[in-house]
Amino acid sequence: MKMKIVNINHFKSEKIIQCVIGIGKFDGFHIGHQKIVSEIIEMSKIYDCTPAIFTIKNYPAISILNTWNERLNALKNSGIELCIWAEFIEIQKISHQNFLKKLSELFKIKGIVVGHDFRFGFHRKGNIEFLKSWAKQSGAAIKLFSPVVIEGKVVSSSKIKRLIKSSKFSEARKMLGRWYSLKGKCISGRGKGKSIGFPTINLQIENRSNPLSEGIYVCLVRLRRRFYRAIFFYGKPLTFNTVSFEVHIPNIEIGDSYGKNFEVIPLIKIRNPERFNNAKALVEAIRNDIAKMKKFFESTEFDEILKKV
Repeated sequence: MKMKIVNINHFKSEKIIQCVIGIGKFDGFHIGHQKIVSEIIEMSKIYDCTPAIFTIKNYPAISILNTWNERLNALKNSGIELCIWAEFIEIQKISHQNFLKKLSELFKIKGIVVGHDFRFGFHRKGNIEFLKSWAKQSGAAIKLFSPVVIEGKVVSSSKIKRLIKSSKFSEARKMLGRWYSLKGKCISGRGKGKSIGFPTINLQIENRSNPLSEGIYVCLVRLRRRFYRAIFFYGKPLTFNTVSFEVHIPNIEIGDSYGKNFEVIPLIKIRNPERFNNAKALVEAIRNDIAKMKKFFESTEFDEILKKV
C-alpha cells in the first residue's frame, strides 16, 4: 500500500482519519525504531485504523544516518500508511500542549507509541506524565517502549553514529539490523586514479551529512543486484587537495558507470588519509590497501557478509 506523506500545517481532509501514531525522528530506522513501528501496526489492526508516524525534517544535527528519502522509504516498506511531518523551523517553538492539540484537530488518535523517555514541545517540556494525562482525557491508548539493548548497550541513533565514526561497522550492523551503507551517483572525476593505474568510480553521495570519518576503507559495492569487493577513499585527498568519494574495484571492468547509482557498504577502515611526496609513493600505498582488502576477504566468509546486507 502506498504511504501518504502530509505536512502537518498543510494537511486537509474531508473526514477525520483515525490512526495509531508513533512520534520520533526515526534516523537510521534501527531495530528500536523497527520495534516501535511493529507495535504501531499491531495496534492499528486492533483499533481498525491507519498506522501512522509523526516525524521532523531537517532538524539540527551534526550528522545523520539517513537522507529524508531513505527514511520515508524505510517507513513505507515497514507498513506505515501515513507519514505526518514538519520542518524543524515550523514546530521548534510550539508548546507540547499545542502540538497535541494540532494533531488531535487533524486526526482521531486511537493510540500513541513512543519511547519510555519521550520528551516533546518547546524546550522539551512535554513528558510522559503529560502524555498519559492527555491520552486518558482523549480516550487514546498509550504504549511506552523501553530501550532495546544489544550486548549490554542501549540502541540509539547517536550511539550508531559514534560507532560508524569509529569504524565499528559490525557493532553498528547489530543495532541497525543491517549493514550501514551510503548511496550515490557516479559523476565525472579528475582522472587521477586512472592516470596512476587505479581507475576509480567517483560518487556524489546522497547523504553528505553522514557520520563516516575520512579515510580508506574495504567495502562491498552494489551495482543493481551485483556486489563487488572494493576499496574506497572518502574525504579530502591530501595529495590532490579536493573533496571526493572514490571507489576502486581491483581487476574488474564494469564498463561505463557514469550516471549509474551505486551503494557502498564500508566493512573495515584501512588507514587515515596521508600526504605523499610523489605519485610513486601513492601507488605503493594503494597497492598495500588492495593487499589488505584481499586479506580481509580471504579471512571473511563473503556469503556471510551478503546474508546480513
